[in-house]
Amino acid sequence: MALLRVELDADRDRARRFDDLVTHGAPFPKERELVIEEAWARGYTPTGKVFYRGIGQGQPPTLKFDVEVDITSR
Repeated sequence: MALLRVELDADRDRARRFDDLVTHGAPFPKERELVIEEAWARGYTPTGKVFYRGIGQGQPPTLKFDVEVDITSR
């Protein structure tokens, strides 16, 4: 399986709060669903877990995720 990087826009405060919650074990079902929808929109079939990878350093900050996808069906 391959990993697809998805970055969701966030403001600085939300990104910090989200990062703090998730790194302490909080679930993120809303963001997980958005990441899966983005994978489908890009033409990939999500097949596994969504992994939170941290905050992007751009302006505005982004929340970085990796999702397992099937690349054989593309």
